[in-house]
Amino acid sequence: MPSEISPSARVPQEKRYLQLAGLFRNKIVTGQWPVGSSIPTVEQLEALHSASRTTVRMALGCLVAQGLLKTRKRGGTQVMAAPQRPPSFLLPSSWKDLVVFHSNTGYRTLASEADCLPVIPSGMTTVQGTLAPAYQRLLGLHCCGDQPFCLSQMYVEQSLFQRIAPQLPQMSVVEALTRGPRPLATARQRLSVAPADELIQAHLGVPLGTPLMQTLRWAEDRKGQIVHWAQLSFLSEYAHIEMDLLG
Repeated sequence: MPSEISPSARVPQEKRYLQLAGLFRNKIVTGQWPVGSSIPTVEQLEALHSASRTTVRMALGCLVAQGLLKTRKRGGTQVMAAPQRPPSFLLPSSWKDLVVFHSNTGYRTLASEADCLPVIPSGMTTVQGTLAPAYQRLLGLHCCGDQPFCLSQMYVEQSLFQRIAPQLPQMSVVEALTRGPRPLATARQRLSVAPADELIQAHLGVPLGTPLMQTLRWAEDRKGQIVHWAQLSFLSEYAHIEMDLLG
C-alpha cells in the first residue's frame, strides 16, 4: 500500500513557507519566542513541522527581512524585535454597536452593482426571511489608517437602496438602514472561521486558505423580506470577541 501523505506534504511549497512564516511570527507576537532569545534550530523546526529545510529557511528568511529575526555568524537565530500589534476591534454584538463600528472605521468602496442576489449558505436554518427579486451589491474595504483589515460584501434590497443612496456619502449603509423608510423587524449575525478565497486574497493580500473571522449578517423588514445581507471577512489580528458569561 502507498504510504500516507501528511497534510503538509499536499501544500505547495510557496504556501507552506508562508504558513510557517505566519506561525513563527505569531510565536514572537505571543511571547513564545521572546525578544533576545534564540529560537529552535532549523533541524528542530524541520522535524517539528514536518517541513523541508528549504521551506523552513524561506519562512525564517521572511522574518529576517522584516527585522524580527537575525541569523548569527556562529550559528543559531535570535529574536531581534516583536512586530507592532495592530489595533483590535471588538466585533459588534448589537445593531447599535454595528452603527458605531461602521462609523469609526475607514471605508473604501470598490464596486457597486445593481440587480444582484446574495448567496445564502445552505444549512442556515436561522435565515427565515424571503429574498427580494433584486439587490444592490456593495463591495468595500474597512481600513485602519491605510491598512485594509476587512473585506465587506453587502446587499441592500434594490428599491430600498435607491431610497437611501442619497444619504450614503454622509453615513454608512447600516446607519442609513436604521434611519430608512422600512423599519427593521429582525437583525441577526453569525460568526465563524472561513478560509480566504480568491477575492479576499486579491484585496486583503493573504494567501488562499488563510483562516479569517467571518461575519454573516442579515436583516428583515416587518413583512419578513430580507432587506440586507452582508458577508464580512476580517484579518483575525484586527478583530476579537468579548462576552459577559454571567450577564
